[in-house]
Amino acid sequence: MSETITRYPQPREGITGIERTEDDLLSLDDKAVARRLLMIGTAKALNTATLVGNPAPVVADMYARMCDPQPGDLVMERGVPFRKSDPDGQIKGFGILIAHREEWASTDEEWAANCAEDPDVREDERFHDHAWYVQYGPAAEDVCRWTNCEFIAIPT
Repeated sequence: MSETITRYPQPREGITGIERTEDDLLSLDDKAVARRLLMIGTAKALNTATLVGNPAPVVADMYARMCDPQPGDLVMERGVPFRKSDPDGQIKGFGILIAHREEWASTDEEWAANCAEDPDVREDERFHDHAWYVQYGPAAEDVCRWTNCEFIAIPT
């Protein structure tokens, strides 16, 4: 009986941002960044307010929606409010969700090089990640790949 090995996309494969120059929500100028930080703090407070026992149905619905971000949603990485010493992480952890999916942790080229170094490595030992892609700025290339993280949708 042969084992089927799951095939995942390459990191960043098929992921593209779009020009959002008309969307001031993703602007990277100083005034916009200050507004974004305000929104991050407000979204964190709202998310925290949904963490109650025996919530009212509207609160339970809000919590469920925030915890299930979908492509196209405005999102933030839950650790963003705590990244005060990492302004780059604060900026790149807030934006429009493009996708989240299971994919290879390394490219095929990186994996082939790893296998060449260690011929005892088997194909079924290859790691995969759950990756999140967020467009954090107005340019199509302003897309950050995140792993080992948790995003919430920001109600808009």
